Parts: sequence; C-alpha cells; structure tokens
Amino acid sequence: MKTDVNNVQLKETRKVSYAEFCLIAVVLFIATKFCTLPSVLAKGAGGKAIWAVFLLSSFDCVLLFFATKIAKEGGLFLIELKKPVKIAAALFFLAFFILKLSAFTREISTYYALSLFENIPVLPVTVLFLIACVLFATKGYAGIGRSLEIFTWLFAFVFLFVIIFTTTKGELFNALAMVNPDFSSLPKGFYAGLGWFGDTAAVAFLDLSGLSPSGKTKRGERENAEKQAAAEKAKSEKKEKGGSKKKLALASFFFSLTLLLIFYGVFTAVYGDAAKSTDYAFIKLSTFKANTDELGSANWPVIILWAILSTVYLSLVFLSGRQNFCYLKTAVGIPAKKDYSCFLLIGIFALALSLAFLDEANAYERFMTRIMNAFTIGAALLTVGFGVFAIAKKKRKENEKTN
Repeated sequence: MKTDVNNVQLKETRKVSYAEFCLIAVVLFIATKFCTLPSVLAKGAGGKAIWAVFLLSSFDCVLLFFATKIAKEGGLFLIELKKPVKIAAALFFLAFFILKLSAFTREISTYYALSLFENIPVLPVTVLFLIACVLFATKGYAGIGRSLEIFTWLFAFVFLFVIIFTTTKGELFNALAMVNPDFSSLPKGFYAGLGWFGDTAAVAFLDLSGLSPSGKTKRGERENAEKQAAAEKAKSEKKEKGGSKKKLALASFFFSLTLLLIFYGVFTAVYGDAAKSTDYAFIKLSTFKANTDELGSANWPVIILWAILSTVYLSLVFLSGRQNFCYLKTAVGIPAKKDYSCFLLIGIFALALSLAFLDEANAYERFMTRIMNAFTIGAALLTVGFGVFAIAKKKRKENEKTN
C-alpha cells in the first residue's frame, strides 16, 4: 500500500529547525550591511567605521538574544500579555517592518536598475522584486530556512572565490586610521548607521517553542512517570542537545561578526577617505579584473550571492510584517486566512512610502538616519522589554513546577 507523502506532510506542520533558525539569524544580521552602509559609516565615523560596526553588531546581538527568548515561548503574540499591549506592539512592528521593506527594496532595486541594466526606471524593478519576495515569503519560515540550507554551499564557494581571486589591494596608511586613538567620531558613526540595524527583532515572531535540532516538535508530557534511569538518560540527552544548540548559535554569531569586521576593515584599508563617496561597497571589493570600466563576468558570483541574500532578507521582513498584520485582523474579529491579502497590502504600503519619501536625491540617507533610527530604537526597547518579560515568566513557571 502506497503512502501519500503529501498528505502525511500536511498533517504535521514542520517548525524551523535550529540550524535553519541560525541561518535566518545570520541573514538578518548581515544582509543589509554591504551596500550603502559602508559609505554612510565612513562619513560619520571616518576610519573608525569598523568600530562603529562592532558596536552596532553588538547592539543587534543583544536584540537577537531577547528576540530568541520570545520565540522560544512561541512568539510575541503567544506571550501572556494584555490584549491592548499586543495590539499596540503589533501596530508598531507592522510600521517598523513596512519602513524596513520600503527602504531596502528601494536600495536594492536602485542598484539593479542603475548598475546591472542601462538606466531603466527604478519603479518597475521595485514592483517585480517585491512580487518575487512575496512569492518566496509564502513558503513560510521553514521553507525559507530550508532554502538557506541548500544555498549554504554557494555562500562558501563565493567567499573562497573572493579571497583567492580578488584584485583589491589595501593601503597601510588607510589601515592605521582604524587604530588611531581618537574615537571622537565614533558616536556620530554609531548614530548614522543605526537605521541599518535592528533587523534581528524579526526573530521574535518565529515559533521556536519545543524545538529539537531536527525541526520536529516535541510530543506532550509522558502519561506515566518513567523510571529514574530513563529520566536521567533523557536529561542527559537534552543537555547534549542544548550544548550543540549553543555551539551552533555561537558559531553563527562569530561568523557574522567576523565577516562584517573583515569586510569593513578591508573596505577602510582600500578606500580610506574616498570611502565616503563609494556606493555599493560589496561590488567594489569583489573586483576580479584590472579594468573596472565594465562589470566583468567574474563579478557575477558575488552579485548572485547578494541577490539571494537580499531576496531572503526582504521575504523575512514580509513574513514578520504579515505576522503583525494577521494578529491585528484577528484582534478586531476578522479571520486571518492563508491568502495573499496581507502580503499585498504590506507591499502596497511599502511601495507608496518609497515613492513618497525616497524618490529624491539624498532622500534615502536622510530617511535612514532620521526616521529609521527612531523606529529602530523603539523596536529595540520593545524587544528587550518583552524578552525580559518572557524570561521572567519562564522562570516563574519553572519555580512553580519545582515547588
């Protein structure tokens, strides 16, 4: 008798595995840091851009820690909070993710329109890119996480490709600016780049409750008390799994941080003061031919990698926005059906904001350093606050069980 595999898979919704969660966190951590941010930090912090990135990455790491604590309780909307608090949080985070979507869709689409093609309009590229991200976002967190596992080999290949074949050369004089004892420009650089960070708050909308390394949900409590030996064995296995999770999480964090620091260190060493006027930094450091008047075919692996990262990132932002949108719908009594309406409305709002506020020269940087900075601070405060609440709730439940 044949088994209908599709029916079997549909009966049990697979959660994001811990490995997939780590890959999602890495994408949220690094995806938007290689394009226009380096020149912005160079303007604000000068040669101390690498230190500004270190501080901002530490800021993102703190958010990731508290967002993960929330996700382990089932996500923000499964925490025992009063309904008005959840509604207010959903409204804020919905606005936050729409603004993120609007800003980075504009940044990415502008690069596609002006650099990969011959000065075609940005708007049609933006619309097509949003449609592609929506279609990918419909696969859910688990689908995106699985795709990232498949593409991991490509990330490794391109990374080695850049290291071995790049023709980029740095200057010792430029590198010395990074260790200059004058750090007076660092606060300005930190504030200038803040709008590009805070993405890890999106982790708070994943469901990591009862998660095992394979992604399968744990079953309910055992009906009968087991023998002491079996209980000790289960406890030992759980401890080993917890240790492997921590190692995987630490490895992901150190990889992300090291990659960012190396990138900004090399960027500063290569361009020095000229970094202030250098856009699309990731392609500038992945040059494989001496004549850079035209885009060489060897640059395409880096472009493809960045295209994948940016698509995955925006799909995750879409999903996070949809989580908040669906909660607001259910809060007012509208059933949250599995359709495209939430994605469509979020995309329309993001596109409208992009056309209204980001269509003029230099408008993008002003938008990021003013509006996005304020929303990033707000997202950080809410994520930390809810994370502390989730930790306290968990400890209280554990104490009640032991007493």
